[in-house]
Amino acid sequence: MNEQLNDELDDTRTNSVDRRSFLIGLGIGAVGITAGSSMAPSESFCSETAPTAKGVKVHHEWDSLKEVVVGYPFFKIGKSIPRQTLNDLPTGTYEWAMELCRRHHGKTLTDAEPKLQEQIVRQIDGAISILRKHGVKVHQVKPWEPEEESYLSHLIDGGVLMFPRDPMVVIGDVFIETATLLPPRRKERFPIRRTLGERLDSVKVLSMPEPLPIWNNEKEKAPAGNQPFLEGGDTFVMGRDIYVGNSGNASSTLGIQWLQKALGPEYRVHEVPLSRGFLHLDCALATPRRGLALVCREAFVQGLPEFLRDWEIIDVSYEDAKERLGCNGLILDDKTILIAEELPHLADGLTKAGQTVMTTPFSAVYKFGGAFRCWHHPLIRDSQ
Repeated sequence: MNEQLNDELDDTRTNSVDRRSFLIGLGIGAVGITAGSSMAPSESFCSETAPTAKGVKVHHEWDSLKEVVVGYPFFKIGKSIPRQTLNDLPTGTYEWAMELCRRHHGKTLTDAEPKLQEQIVRQIDGAISILRKHGVKVHQVKPWEPEEESYLSHLIDGGVLMFPRDPMVVIGDVFIETATLLPPRRKERFPIRRTLGERLDSVKVLSMPEPLPIWNNEKEKAPAGNQPFLEGGDTFVMGRDIYVGNSGNASSTLGIQWLQKALGPEYRVHEVPLSRGFLHLDCALATPRRGLALVCREAFVQGLPEFLRDWEIIDVSYEDAKERLGCNGLILDDKTILIAEELPHLADGLTKAGQTVMTTPFSAVYKFGGAFRCWHHPLIRDSQ
């Protein structure tokens, strides 16, 4: 079944952090709509307060989505684009982004490209409507406070709040603040903390060691091997087996080793080597249910992970994976997936494989290098 939905829808070194201490000094309080947003999300799209007794739970990628954090439509234009971001953008977008930096450095997307900003807001609001219609509890990331937004801006300025997948990971009943490679992404943890607030009081929270405040953008290759980096886009939760991509553009071997130590012997963490042409594992892989996967084979430099050997594979072309983030869907449960409406042939393939496919426009969002999986991170997935 293929439901066509449009964007006009209505409504070691593991640091275990005590939540009370964790929130001290964050200035939690009412947060207004940032000047960078041309259209404020409606009240129904603001984050919600959840019972503090509820924990987090994610055991499989395909379990039923019950509660989620989603991105906020904000983009601040930096002075330049890091070289590694080339692997995060659709082909052709890199030159557009560089021109955006040259012409509009320091502006928000609202000021520089108001029509594109409005399109992003409509598409994100449409996706939130779909989640709510399916009974998912939604927390939308709050805007940055000025002090948060300026963090590490002396290294690289600018920033984006649309993709909360990477600065956090939920595995089992543990919430992990990750260490992201690019300095502008390290400040995304602050509004996520404020968004969730007391929601995490009863949750075990781990925070990775903070990367050194250094950056050399002149290097052709990112210094990913020098420090423990881990990003949610690389991390797939498959029961007790955790698969983490390593393209050299984001997560590092040291970060993957840190995760194994943090989780302990109950889990098996597997490193998945990737081509430098891809940023994260979720740019080349999706697992809508046990036994079914979307795969862009060009990304896997040492062949597909062993667990996929007996699975049904839907091949995603390099063009679809790079241009339209075809592997980057949002799994609602093991029968239902949300993908961009710009991928009708992929929707057909998923339907033939027995999935219920929903589509909605998302081209303005994935123009910035992330689609549905990047845009959300589950707090609770329940097995059926």
